[in-house]
Amino acid sequence: MSDFLNRTTLEFQRSRNDPDSPDPPWLLIEPGSPNRTLIDTVPRRYLTLTGDVLSEKSQAEKDAVDAAILDAEREDTASRLDELEDISRAFALVVLDELNARADTWNAILDAADGANNLAAFKAAMAAIPDYPQRTIAQMRSGVRAKLGT
Repeated sequence: MSDFLNRTTLEFQRSRNDPDSPDPPWLLIEPGSPNRTLIDTVPRRYLTLTGDVLSEKSQAEKDAVDAAILDAEREDTASRLDELEDISRAFALVVLDELNARADTWNAILDAADGANNLAAFKAAMAAIPDYPQRTIAQMRSGVRAKLGT
């Protein structure tokens, strides 16, 4: 039984039968070889196979790999906002509703200022704007529950 490395995916398999690993898809990894040392010490995503020789990527290449992984993870996280039953999406929708309600209040204040010719008119317009209530955790929970599936 020998250890093998897939030349395309860099999947490492220990103790496989030689007949199950025909060349070229699989590279035999000898115990104690430089290839084996790299496999044991360096994450697979930082390795490059050229011919039959493994090498560690440069720091710039490692940074590019890490950036691509981070970008994919961020895209996956952001795409959850499209899933109807995801709590992150429901929470974001509740927060968006709250932000829009606060924007409506600010716009009413600005309209009151724009439409007033004197202080008395401004005070009257401001008095007509309803207070914006504080929210409780129960209201947040209820809002999130209502947004699930929408």
